Amino acid sequence: MPTKGGFGILSDNERKQPPPSTPGGQISPRQMKMKEITTELLMCISDDESVSELLLSHEEFLLDQLNNVDAVLEPDSVLTPDMTRSQRFQRYGEVMQERIDGARAPAAKKALSALKDFVMSRE
Repeated sequence: MPTKGGFGILSDNERKQPPPSTPGGQISPRQMKMKEITTELLMCISDDESVSELLLSHEEFLLDQLNNVDAVLEPDSVLTPDMTRSQRFQRYGEVMQERIDGARAPAAKKALSALKDFVMSRE
C-alpha cells in the first residue's frame, strides 16, 4: 500500500506539504519506490498493455502492506497496525478515491485510477 507521501506529485494538497520522511529526515525506501512506480505509470499511461505489465511487475510490492498485516508501516501511513486485511483494502480504496478526486491533471487521475483498480482487484 502506498503511503501518503508516495503521491505528493499528483495532488495540489500534498504538493504544498513538505515531503514525508523517516525519523532521520530522509525519504524512506518504500516512498522512493512508490514515487518511482507512479512516475513510470504516468510515462506509460496511454498504453494499457504497458500499464498492466508495470503494475503486474510490482504486484508484490504494491500489495505487501495490504496483505501482510504484520508489515512494518511508515510513520505517515494511512494504515494502522490494528487493521485487518479487509479494513486495509477498504481504507486504501477510500484514500485512493480522495487522491483521484483531488488530482487535476487527467493523466494523474488515470494513473491513480489504474493503480486503485489494480490493487482493489486483488482484494
